[in-house]
Amino acid sequence: MHIRKFTFTFVLAVFVFLALSVYAQEGVQNLAIVANGLRKPEAGISPSLSFVNLDEPNLKRAVENEILPLGLVIPSDLEVQGNLLYVLLQEPDPFFDPRGGSIEIVNLLTRSNVGSIPIDADTTPKQITLIPPSKAYVTGLYSNAIHVVDLNQKSVVKRIPCGPMPDGITILNGKAYVANSAYAKEPGTWNVSYDDTSNVAVIDIETDTIIKTIPMPINTNGITSDGVSRVIAVSAGIGAWNPQGPVPGTVVFIDAGTDEIEKTIELDGRAGGPAIDSMNRVFISSGGLLVYDLISDAWTHDADNPFTDLGGVGAIDQNDNLYITQADWTGGRTDKLHVVAPDGTLLNTYGVGPGAGHVTLAQAQSIGVVAANVNHDGVVNILDLVIVATNFGQTGRNLQGDVNRDGIIDVLDLVRIARYFGQDVN
Repeated sequence: MHIRKFTFTFVLAVFVFLALSVYAQEGVQNLAIVANGLRKPEAGISPSLSFVNLDEPNLKRAVENEILPLGLVIPSDLEVQGNLLYVLLQEPDPFFDPRGGSIEIVNLLTRSNVGSIPIDADTTPKQITLIPPSKAYVTGLYSNAIHVVDLNQKSVVKRIPCGPMPDGITILNGKAYVANSAYAKEPGTWNVSYDDTSNVAVIDIETDTIIKTIPMPINTNGITSDGVSRVIAVSAGIGAWNPQGPVPGTVVFIDAGTDEIEKTIELDGRAGGPAIDSMNRVFISSGGLLVYDLISDAWTHDADNPFTDLGGVGAIDQNDNLYITQADWTGGRTDKLHVVAPDGTLLNTYGVGPGAGHVTLAQAQSIGVVAANVNHDGVVNILDLVIVATNFGQTGRNLQGDVNRDGIIDVLDLVRIARYFGQDVN
């Protein structure tokens, strides 16, 4: 009798300890999401997403590759709001002529598609920016317009004509700044020409109206802001392959109070970016990664002394670490996501999916009632418990019943279901 009582007490104590351990682990999961854009059907490769758990010290276990295969569409941008990821897609075209696309809405907790918003066929959607709580702007490269999206209605509700070939977009102080690249393309060919009408259109996001147009150097397509008072636009320039001859890239600094140009800096070669960290350092890719310090108003890393040669910055986290993708377009699956410290030290390198491109960061609830609802019927109940019990002991990735996503179905998964037992997902 005493032995049985001791055994029961011991088991109960272990269960309580595990439960308390689980509760202590509840919280935010830091993620990097990478859009993989390689299309190679003959090799079984299609565009997809990679999810990287930045809290996982094991770099291989941290990565979930080729999640949510996207078919033949091209992922052109990523944005996050709460636990939802918005993936902007373009339909394929051999010569990149006008085409439609969609915004696919992904639940970051379940890694599942929870909605789709179609984008018009003449658009070639390029970038998306979210305007909380329920609005988004999508730049339409060939429609020469901003497509205003109602995220609740899941539809495009308005077009704002904004200039020739809108590409990059950023939001600051109630205004959207749109980089219009202003190039012309001969349909059905690769022939492209540029003129001098490139500009930045300034839009009042309350009224969805253009309030100013700022002339820019040729082929201005990248843009960001410091979050306070300055907008930084980048002209990519033109490569030597173009009949018009090579034109170097340019960085333009705009005062967001007056919407006037403060300063223009011409580079030695073509340019990409920009990105900016909390220390007011602007990162421009031009050969290597260059750094312009807004506080000292000078280059700290120019073309003769690049910050790194890894490539352009895709995202920057709250600690000013840089996230830089490196694509393998051969399909050899050597694609990487590099994490670089503010001082240029390489912190981590993750193996991600084929054609690694755009990257965004998210803070999602790591474990919760949604994850505990293993069979996705909307409520945590005995059916979820049965699935975990049936698959108990299995190891691997994306297992049904691996509630805490640690690669093994064990008692910790049972404890999590017990915590949320009887609760609805919504």
